[in-house]
Amino acid sequence: MSTFAAAQTGRTEQLSEHLRQLRFSVRTDLHISRQRQGSESVYVVHDPVAFRTHRMSLEQYRIFAALDDTRSFGENFDNLATQGLVTADDPVPFSQLLQSMSRLGLVTTSNLNGTQLFAAHQRMQQAKSRGRMLSFLFLQIPLVNPDRFLSRTMGRVRWLFSRNFGLIWLLGMLSSLLILATRWTDVVAPFNGLLASRNLPFLWLTFVVLKIWHELGHGYACKAFGGSVPEMGTILIAGTPAAYVDATAAWSFPERWKRLLVMAGGMYFESLVFIVAVFVWAAADSPMIRSCAYQLFVLSSMVTLLFNANPLMKFDGYFILSELTGIQNLRPRSDRHLRSFVAHKVLGLSRSAPADSGVTQILMMTYGIAAAIYRMLLVISIAAMIATKFPIVGLALAVFHIATTAGIGTIQMFHWLMFSPETAPVRMRSRLVAALLFLGIPLAAALVPVPFGVFSSGLVVAEHEYFLNATEPGIVDTISASSGSAVAPGTPLVRFRNVDLDAQLKHATMALANSVSAWRVAATHGPVESAIQRSSVEAQQRELEELERRSAALTIQSPADGVLARTLDSSSRGQHFSAGQPVAIVVAGETSLRTWLTQEQLGSASPEPGTIVSVQIPGRSLRTISATIIAIEPAAEQTLRENAISQFGGGEILVRPDNGRPMEPVFQVDLKPDSGKLSLRERGTRVQIRFPRKWQSFANWALRSCTRFVQKLLV
Repeated sequence: MSTFAAAQTGRTEQLSEHLRQLRFSVRTDLHISRQRQGSESVYVVHDPVAFRTHRMSLEQYRIFAALDDTRSFGENFDNLATQGLVTADDPVPFSQLLQSMSRLGLVTTSNLNGTQLFAAHQRMQQAKSRGRMLSFLFLQIPLVNPDRFLSRTMGRVRWLFSRNFGLIWLLGMLSSLLILATRWTDVVAPFNGLLASRNLPFLWLTFVVLKIWHELGHGYACKAFGGSVPEMGTILIAGTPAAYVDATAAWSFPERWKRLLVMAGGMYFESLVFIVAVFVWAAADSPMIRSCAYQLFVLSSMVTLLFNANPLMKFDGYFILSELTGIQNLRPRSDRHLRSFVAHKVLGLSRSAPADSGVTQILMMTYGIAAAIYRMLLVISIAAMIATKFPIVGLALAVFHIATTAGIGTIQMFHWLMFSPETAPVRMRSRLVAALLFLGIPLAAALVPVPFGVFSSGLVVAEHEYFLNATEPGIVDTISASSGSAVAPGTPLVRFRNVDLDAQLKHATMALANSVSAWRVAATHGPVESAIQRSSVEAQQRELEELERRSAALTIQSPADGVLARTLDSSSRGQHFSAGQPVAIVVAGETSLRTWLTQEQLGSASPEPGTIVSVQIPGRSLRTISATIIAIEPAAEQTLRENAISQFGGGEILVRPDNGRPMEPVFQVDLKPDSGKLSLRERGTRVQIRFPRKWQSFANWALRSCTRFVQKLLV
């Protein structure tokens, strides 16, 4: 509950005389409930006119409950002083409390009638509107009052909140998780293609509908326990609509479990969709139904876990954590506590002894730091996501957010350190801190070298690599070897079936047999007829040999001793392949590493043959292996064949999307790893290579990194 600043000392007596004859009345339409906050009792007052909820301490509520609207201010003050609820010789705290209650609309005075109360409500709504204009990434637009609709339909969904259905829900959740655990490979396999362009319309529509269903869960849970839901609308999150409802009436419920159930009502409703979608996905035969069910249960679970259940965002998880810990207004209190702690430790400013326990203080500090970092990363991530489709818009959002948070925050901190009355007692120290922050850090960034090396993405390559393609069109019939298998020359790898070629071969075999018989008969009639028929036999024999060669080519064989690095998997059986399509890769000889450096990277690292570098293989271990540079030369190929080291695979090499050519000179670097560290079976594995860096300041490195990131987005 907000309070007024302390009155000026010189006006204390005048203020008391002015208020002594003031008449006021306590509003009778307020809903008040008693709750436990930790070890203390608090009283929650819900205002049904302004749709706001306020908390009072036990002392404040005793004063509020003892107010008598038949008495004046002075008479009430004398009565409360007699009861020991206020200090008899100091009416200022009581007058401040009464003015605060009047400002919040909990009491009405002769200077604040119903019209003024409504005007105050309108001012509050206008303040919200101004906040929406500034927070355009999360624009909140109220649309309807759903309370009447929820009341009419409550009878149809009340069974969802019964204890018996709760047991059914628990059984359904456990069964769904068991299904996903036993079929985890099928769950993970299509995940990379979830955001394919063909799926985006369905995902977008599903997200919108799920959020409406989610908010109805909050609304119905609130109505189930007698609360009102006065507002429902949409929040535009980076342009995507998401529904919301005003279920703040639940904060006045005296039972904690009811408040928690309302807070979790949206996630509970989404979990019902999750359960049904998992069972449909597991049982459906139609590929389309399975795909839709898969996208539905992935979206309903991921969005819930990443956003709604995440306490670092001011959604369901935040309010649940606040309720469970008993820390109301968790985010602002954490921010204030963190600022106070830093000011005390860095500047030596005195602070009052905290009323919270040590565990609560640590929790608030941890939450404040995590929430601040997460807010920054969230907005930048949303801007980066938008930038992948609309680069200029995404970059503008990122720059705007950095300018309005880091920029304005820096200005405010500088002003607070240099000129704030709060830092006046330690002005010399605060100015020293300001000098260190605003002069020392930029100077250090320009003078301190970057301690880490130059990193590039590389690949494990083999001494000999054989790329095997289909030489004849056909349907995959047999896959004789799997990736990673050792192979010998002539080992069959994949067998294709070509019905037309088989028919031609059979027809040619029969035609040759008929021609041979005719040739033998012609030989009895004379040499001329025999010679003519012989030429026909030879032509048909050549045709048969060509067909047999083509038929033999339907079986792809290993050309040498080595390892089958890549081949078709079982899902390829029955698929049609055209001539020239890749089928398998066989590798032989020793393994080596290969990477490609841009001209900038080459200049920053200055590698030379014989230089030892460190290599890390993702997923293998946190340890690194060593490798020696063998050769450095300009890339011979105009088109970069390896997407893994381009911007499309997360690498540093910028290539043109239309022809795959690098946008700047690229240098190929070959390296020899420690003997025995890499096997042929790891051919094609992406590695991270660290080259020693020449001297480069932090400022120069940061500027170049940002420039390259912008270039990558624009490309």
